[in-house]
Amino acid sequence: MVFDGEVRRYVYEGVMETGRPPAMGEIAAGLGRPVDEVRVALQRLAAGHVLVLQPESGEVLMAKPFSAVPTPFLVKAGGRSYYGNCIWDALGIPAMLRQEATIESSCGCCGTSMKLRVVGGALEAAAGVAHFALPAVGWWDNIVFT
Repeated sequence: MVFDGEVRRYVYEGVMETGRPPAMGEIAAGLGRPVDEVRVALQRLAAGHVLVLQPESGEVLMAKPFSAVPTPFLVKAGGRSYYGNCIWDALGIPAMLRQEATIESSCGCCGTSMKLRVVGGALEAAAGVAHFALPAVGWWDNIVFT
C-alpha cells in the first residue's frame, strides 16, 4: 500500500534525523493524515516485520536497526546518539547512515565496558566476541527477546 510506504519513510527519516522514531501523532501531523489511519498503517508494517510496535500503545518500539528505547548498545554517529536493539543492529546503524561511528556496549557475560569503532565502513579490530543466542531463523519468534 502506498500510504504504508509513506509512513515507513517518515519513521526512518525521523529516527535518522533525531535518534528516535516519531510518535504516532507526529507521523499523522507530518503526513497530514488522521492518527487512526497511521495506526492501521503501523500495524500493517509490523505484521510485515518492517517495524516492531509497543504492545500497549502501538507506538514504534523498533525501526530496525534502531530502538526507540535505551538499550545496552549506544551508537554515536554524525553528532547524534542512537540505540541499537542488539550488537547486530548497532553495527547496522553506521552502515545505514553511511557514517563512521562509535558503539558503546558491555560484555553480556561479565559487564566489562566495550567500545567498538566503525571507520571507513569497516569494524576496527577489537577484543571480544559477538554472540547470537538464537539462530537468525528464529529471531521473529520473539524479536524483542532476540
